[in-house]
Amino acid sequence: MTDPEVVTEIPAVLKRLAKYVVRGFYGLEHALALDILIRNPCVKEEDMLELLKFDRKQLRAVLNTLKLDKFIKCRMRVETASDGKTTRHNFYFINYRLLVNVVKYKLDHMRRRIETDERDSTNRASFKCPNCCSTFTDLEANQLFDPMTGTFRCTFCQTEVEEDESAMPKKDARTLVARFNEQIKPLYDLLRETEDINLAYEILEPEPTEIPSLRQRSGSETCYQQLATLVHSHVFVASNVHNPLTISGHH
Repeated sequence: MTDPEVVTEIPAVLKRLAKYVVRGFYGLEHALALDILIRNPCVKEEDMLELLKFDRKQLRAVLNTLKLDKFIKCRMRVETASDGKTTRHNFYFINYRLLVNVVKYKLDHMRRRIETDERDSTNRASFKCPNCCSTFTDLEANQLFDPMTGTFRCTFCQTEVEEDESAMPKKDARTLVARFNEQIKPLYDLLRETEDINLAYEILEPEPTEIPSLRQRSGSETCYQQLATLVHSHVFVASNVHNPLTISGHH
């Protein structure tokens, strides 16, 4: 079997995956920051500040969240000015291979956690002895049943047990996995499309990108600045409804 052809341009499906994840599981500020990195492979922190008009503390908080979740990477580079003075700059970029692997891992972790919660709710104690307070699950009901009296009795003190309503699973507990799979299906579909994509090294570890809108701007605001202004004034209402099943460990 031959290896997949090396891809030297970022496929559209990977860009859609990145957009879907950040818009579905993060805030608007994170979506704006990642959108810059989707459009421009490797961007200096100062350029992102200029585009978004965030203060540095706010931008770094946004970028650190994405970096800790391994959706973006950071590279430091020393630049020398015309006067010989050197300065250090942070450059941010998306390593799409890492992004795909992280999304797969986090979704699998979420699914396992939900399955565990569902299983625990199913096996939760359903009977309780009012005398000695022993509890029993549905699976132990056959051990409690007394054929002579037709009642369920405690195996320790023979007192008739009662249903433990406080331990009953929630109405929708057993459908949580099904709802999760339904909500995440578009993401799984995108992940399947990314299989066997072989990205070139220069795509995975891109060089810094010059942003034309910063060099050719005629004084008018960029679309990022306009959106950032709306964020600051709290006028913008995000069009996506955040999924309660957060993918980030910080939510």
